[in-house]
Amino acid sequence: MKKMILCAAAVVAAVCAAGCGKTQEAAQATAETVQESAEAAAEAAENTVAQLDAALAVANGKVSELDNDEVLRPDVKVAELTVVDFNATWCGPCKMLAPVFEQAAAKFEGKVAFLSVDIDKCPATAAAFGVQAVPTVVILRPDGKTSTFVGTQDLLPADKFFKVVQDNL
Repeated sequence: MKKMILCAAAVVAAVCAAGCGKTQEAAQATAETVQESAEAAAEAAENTVAQLDAALAVANGKVSELDNDEVLRPDVKVAELTVVDFNATWCGPCKMLAPVFEQAAAKFEGKVAFLSVDIDKCPATAAAFGVQAVPTVVILRPDGKTSTFVGTQDLLPADKFFKVVQDNL
């Protein structure tokens, strides 16, 4: 989809350049530059998805820490149920949720991916998900639906959190 839009932009740029008195060669060069930019953007998007997939694959049974602020966005398609904990090192309730999150990762090993995102290290990711308070837990489902929980009220004690995860499987 992005490639088609960028290709259309290249054609429009080429036509505009030709109509503005530029030579055909200059118009072609402009179109080629736009095409190269489109290809680079598509490749970067594929690499980002591959990085997320790699992080989640390694995390089987453990919580994976997200350290790339450009990998995870709300519209990303996940292959398996993915539970994302937005937290901060200075947050008391986050520290209370962390061991429960790790227990859940072990309990649902092979069925659910668990990802921890420090909002101070990945502010763009937190902003993309609309995180305004921590802890915030977002559940991403393979069907594209999401659920969001703010605070620990619905997630503690551990059996509540396990039920939330189980209900989304």
